[in-house]
This record gives sequence, C-alpha cells and structure tokens, in this order.
Amino acid sequence: MVFAVLGLGLFMSISSAQYEKEDTASSDIKIRKIEATLTTAPRYSLQGALPAADPSRKWLVVEADLLVAPEWADEVTLKFFVAAFYGSNAKSASEDGYDVLATSVTVVHVQRNVASARRALVPVFLDPNSVKKYEPSGIDKFIQDVVVQAYYKGVLQDTKWMKNPDNGRFWEKKQPRLGILLDLQQSPWFPAYVDHYEQMKPALTSPGL
Repeated sequence: MVFAVLGLGLFMSISSAQYEKEDTASSDIKIRKIEATLTTAPRYSLQGALPAADPSRKWLVVEADLLVAPEWADEVTLKFFVAAFYGSNAKSASEDGYDVLATSVTVVHVQRNVASARRALVPVFLDPNSVKKYEPSGIDKFIQDVVVQAYYKGVLQDTKWMKNPDNGRFWEKKQPRLGILLDLQQSPWFPAYVDHYEQMKPALTSPGL
C-alpha cells in the first residue's frame, strides 16, 4: 500500500535514528530519536475492585528524545505532527485518506545530556478510540510518519522525521487537526511517569503574571 497523496510509503522501521534532514551541528537542541508504540494504559493499584483490563484498547505513545547542549535549557517547545492514515476506511472517512494531528508541548529546565546516556524524553498520546478510528491492526499501517520540531529561545533548532525526510513537509499541505493528541498530564501515564519524562511548563494560575 502506498500513500500517494503525500508520497508516504509504509516503512518497517518505527524509529528516526538513521535519518537527518537538517544540518544542526551548531544547534543547542537536537532531536535524537522519535519512537511510536501502541500499548495499553498503565494499571494502578487502588483500594477496591478495578475494572477488567481490555487488551484491545491500545494507546499510541509518541516520544521525542532530545539532545541538549546547554547546561540548562530553561524552555524547549516541541511541535508534533502525526500523519494518520485511515487504512481500510480511507475512502469514506476522508477525501485524501489521512489526517495531520498536531500539538505542541513546552518543557522546562532540561539538563544537558550531550555525551551522556541520559535521555530527555517528551511524549504525546492518542487515545484508544481515536486509534480505532484509523487503523488499529498495526502501527506501521496508520502512522505514515511523525515529524517533531524543536524550538529554543524562539528559534527553530531541529526538524526530525521518524521514518523518512523524503516524505516532505506534509503538515504544510493540509490543515492540522488540533485538540486530539494529548500531553502527559492529559493521559493515564500521569502522574506515575513524571520522573520518566521532562517536566512540562506549568500553566499560569494568576492573571497578569
């Protein structure tokens, strides 16, 4: 199957480690890797009976792994763009067969990890009902590609394709859909995974600050 509209093909790899689109040798922030997985939500131990787990309810988890050169990066903003293909539902669901799902996440106080094994991970999530809306049979079938852009001090530092930069700037060819991808605090991974991921920028709680 070939995604002709975007020139997006199905690739077996689900990692961006071998691709580099831009020369970012002088950048303060690079995106080292993008990974996407389908998995069930974490289970928590609570008093009382828990609802039975449904293994068919798979969440999409997309993680961007940052390479940070400054000793501390006060704020890093990541823009995520996911090309989600409708698979067998393509003709009835969308004229061109795909959606571009988009969101941005800002993390704070990210510590330098150049020449270090420490990972600086920033995630976004897609809920199980939305996953089923596309193609639930396999991640390589409905995630045509993921692009993440990193901004530091208002400057674009890096643009990374998860699969192949030859897929082009697909997020500029179609209006992205907002409000569908979730951040950590909107997902079942919160708060248990706050130490696994970078700290999100807190929302302002006092007007005028």
